[in-house]
Amino acid sequence: MILAESFHVVLAQTDVSAGSEWEDRNWDAVVTCEYERLQGDLNWSLTIYAAHEVEHRPTEDELAASVAQRLSTSVFTSWDARFPWVRKVALPDGGLTLARVLQPEDDGPTYIVDAAESELPDLPNVPVMHLPEAVRAYKLDTPITDSAEKGDHAEVTSDVVDLSRNWERLCSRLSSGFPPHGWFPADLYREDLQLRDRLGVALDGLPARVAADTTRDAVAQLDECYRRFTLDDDGLALSSALDEEITDLPSLPWYWRRRPLILPWSESVEQEAAPADDETRTH
Repeated sequence: MILAESFHVVLAQTDVSAGSEWEDRNWDAVVTCEYERLQGDLNWSLTIYAAHEVEHRPTEDELAASVAQRLSTSVFTSWDARFPWVRKVALPDGGLTLARVLQPEDDGPTYIVDAAESELPDLPNVPVMHLPEAVRAYKLDTPITDSAEKGDHAEVTSDVVDLSRNWERLCSRLSSGFPPHGWFPADLYREDLQLRDRLGVALDGLPARVAADTTRDAVAQLDECYRRFTLDDDGLALSSALDEEITDLPSLPWYWRRRPLILPWSESVEQEAAPADDETRTH
């Protein structure tokens, strides 16, 4: 009934069979579902097909939501090709979340749900936590770098442009309260500062004939945004969050010694961004 209702076909035009079953299938079906038994935290794998003549074709999210609500179970689907181990989860109450799913190296049928961003009612023992992958996948526009890239045309290498975009994304996170959840892990923050180091080296290494004035101005604009939404604490907050001393911190560039106004690496943090007061801003 779920397939018939979701695809707007009659029940006789559907088939649900085991993946290994070939004799008793409805070969006239235009919507089919093959199922396979799994082991571990996930019980079943469902593969649903619709023939070309089927006019109403629900999205994967719509279909997952329908199955989850009708069967009162969590339904795991693909999410982002860059992070294949993270799955989108449709919940029985109509909600959506993300979960990290691990599979043994032998590619066997055993799947372990390692963590989720919300409680899973049918897997109550799964730890609930923020997933760094969700932070990295969150789309952030980079209008300053995009404009600079057009202004400098082919004078600037793609490496400089990519590094500038990454720096702009961090500045955008700072100014908008670290979407989507107001959380950002300290190790990723350190990684972004390391990429800012590479940006400085890349700019300094451009040949003398390459002016790249627009890109340099863009980076300066981003640096000012970073200063506006951070405070100088001599790098103490980041070092503490990483549980290790940052090597040669006094000799590192100025941005290593600054911290976000509200520390985003706490699991419980929810925040809104606001610029630092002029009296507390230091360069």
